This record gives sequence, structure tokens and C-alpha cells, in this order.
Amino acid sequence: MNLTPRQLRIFVLLAETLSFQKTAEALHVTQPTLSKLLKETEEMLGVPLFERTTRMVRLSREGQSILDSARKITAQHEAGLLELQQRLRERHNRIAVAALPTLAASLLPLLIQRLAEKRTPIRVEVFDPIACEALDLLRERRADIAVTTRREDGTGDLVYEELFTEPFALFHSAKIRPEVNRWLPAQLARLPLITMPVGTSVRTLTDKAFQAASQPFQPVYALRDLNTIARFVQHDCGIALLPASSLDNATQRGVRKTALKGALTRSIGMYVRKECRSSRLVRVAMDELQRLGRSRPE
Repeated sequence: MNLTPRQLRIFVLLAETLSFQKTAEALHVTQPTLSKLLKETEEMLGVPLFERTTRMVRLSREGQSILDSARKITAQHEAGLLELQQRLRERHNRIAVAALPTLAASLLPLLIQRLAEKRTPIRVEVFDPIACEALDLLRERRADIAVTTRREDGTGDLVYEELFTEPFALFHSAKIRPEVNRWLPAQLARLPLITMPVGTSVRTLTDKAFQAASQPFQPVYALRDLNTIARFVQHDCGIALLPASSLDNATQRGVRKTALKGALTRSIGMYVRKECRSSRLVRVAMDELQRLGRSRPE
């Protein structure tokens, strides 16, 4: 028997979706190609893996009996490939950092600049996903460091080092001055607020803070891209309620920031995997991130 990892992955994915269309889309192949590959696998094994009609797809008894083994093999293969990618990054002086979009925009350019000044330059691969995706990239070994907000649960396999805390602030056009200058959800709710979408750490923190004050949070816009938010603010389409580092007054012309007394804050730090010792390159990058965190203005 000479099954390839790709054949096993196709079997596992189809067993999970029970849909040729969804599986073909996930694998970026046509449905006829998927059917052909599955047929070759079944012929090699000598048993049918699925029972198929024009209306439904389900695992055969033989398919059910080997599914767990196929999952373990594909998981081990993918883990091995990801570990190999990590080793290659180290060999070629590369690291991968996953950071929230607001941090990727404000913190990582400074990190890259400082690392470029080292005698052994370190190349940085950057991901800018939402918070949960950043930790997924870390666990999957696609990233060496995740720079994100602190999470209270579900991170027992990771180690967290805080870099800094920062308050939320209002970002608005230079033409207006918000009447609110304190963190009072009831007053903030009267503003045409712009925030980030559900699922982002910024939105999660904001929702919880407003809920704690028994105040519904109903922004007029929920936008993920910071440049888009800046454009909306510049054209008086709303007032953004975001962490203080989200928009840069120096680069976003016409945008002003108003600090809020007693504002909600977020903890920003680095996550690394607990089960492995960080390489020298990763440690250098972490040290630089710590310096950047300490040098931030209060």
C-alpha cells in the first residue's frame, strides 16, 4: 500500500464535510478531479470509503473503521511539515510574527527597523489576523510569536509576557471636538461610533465593557481595516472608539485623538508556545519587543 498524505487528507476532509462541493473548494480542485482521486484511493485500499447517491454522501463501514487512523496520520504529517518550516526559518534567519492589525500597523514596523540594524539581520514574516487566529497560527507553528491582547482562558499551552497596557480613545476629524472626555458608556453610546467587527479583540473588550455598564453597544459602522476607519473619520462619517495606538496622527491627516479619563485599557503582550524553547532569533525579537514596550510614551 502506497497511500500519499494528499489522498488521506482528501478522505479525512470529505468524511468531515460529507460534501464533494465543499471538499473540492477547500482543496482548490474540481469535483470531477476529487471524484477521480477518491476512486484511486478506494481502488488502492480495495474497499469503498463512502456510500454515495445523487442526494447524499456518507461514510461506509470500512471508511468509519479507518477514519481515526487517517486523522492521526494526516495530523502528524502536517505537524512535521510545519516543524520543518520552522527549522528552515531559523536556518535562514527568519522569524514569523502574528500580530493584531492595530499592532501590526503601529509596532511591527519599529521591530523590523530595529532588527534590520543587527549585525545578523533577521527577516520578519508578518501575519495580521484577528486575536484567535493569531494564537492558531502560533499553535500550528506558522508563527513563532503572537503579539496580541491577553486572554483569560484557553491558553494553558502558551506563555504570555506583557509588553504594555494602553487605553481606548476617541478618534475624530479635526473639524469637531467630542463632548465626551471620560469613559462613560451611556454618554459614549450617544456618539456615532465606529469600531471593529465582532470576533476582533477590540470589539470583544468594548462589548464586555458596555455590557458591564448595562449599556447597549450599537456602533454605526464595524470596520476591520484601519485605513478604511481613518477615511470614515476624516470625512465625518463617525467617531472611532479604538485603542490609543490604532491611528497615527502623523500619518492620518485630519484625524485627531481625544483621551478619555478612566478609559478601558487592554493588555498587550507576546505569546509563545510553552512546549518548546525559543530559538536565539526568536529571543532576540522578543527582547526588542520588550524594549519597544518599555519605551512607549505613557
